[in-house]
Amino acid sequence: MDRFKAKDYDAAVRLFEQAYALDPNPNYLFNIGRVYEEKGDIRSAVDYYQRFVKEPGVEIGSRELAVQRLRVLKAILNETETPAGSQSAPQPAAATPPPGEPGRRSTDDPDPKKTMRLGGYALIGVGGISMIVGGIFGGLTLAKKGELNDSHVVEDRKSLAHQGETFAVISDVTLFTGAVLLVTGIALAVVARKPRAAARSAILPSVGRTHAGLSWSLRF
Repeated sequence: MDRFKAKDYDAAVRLFEQAYALDPNPNYLFNIGRVYEEKGDIRSAVDYYQRFVKEPGVEIGSRELAVQRLRVLKAILNETETPAGSQSAPQPAAATPPPGEPGRRSTDDPDPKKTMRLGGYALIGVGGISMIVGGIFGGLTLAKKGELNDSHVVEDRKSLAHQGETFAVISDVTLFTGAVLLVTGIALAVVARKPRAAARSAILPSVGRTHAGLSWSLRF
């Protein structure tokens, strides 16, 4: 990054190539293409963007960014290539701003559904906590019922009955709300999940009048 900001593009390419040799992460190929594009070496930029697009495991959003850059740069090559022996050289694209500085994976590897996925995880957490609270109040309701059965004083029985009814209502509301939040969160997380190979296992919500939970299915 320091070499790139200092416009020492050859050193930046060399360092990114060394990084890729140590850790073959496709993002380094994108970064090298980005450096060559900034340098004005359009043909080398195209070569590295093409290598990046063909790498396995590249996120679909990042692949689309690279394909867009390829379209622009190939159009420039088609328009600016001159017959053999000419001294003119193609110039880098100026109309379309670059997607980001090299080395920053958050820019090179965008995830447009990240916010939705994080929201789903948050709803799952809140729903789980709500169901735990509902279970606690359900236990308190049963405890009050036991005290009511053991009590023979009218005023105490009225007080215990009122408390039990209150705890029961709280338990029902929190359990139902927790189940709804949990299912909604799971749905958001599933819809916004990152593209990957066909899953062999899946977690599915299971909700009924008397229960709420998750089921796990495994495909062999």
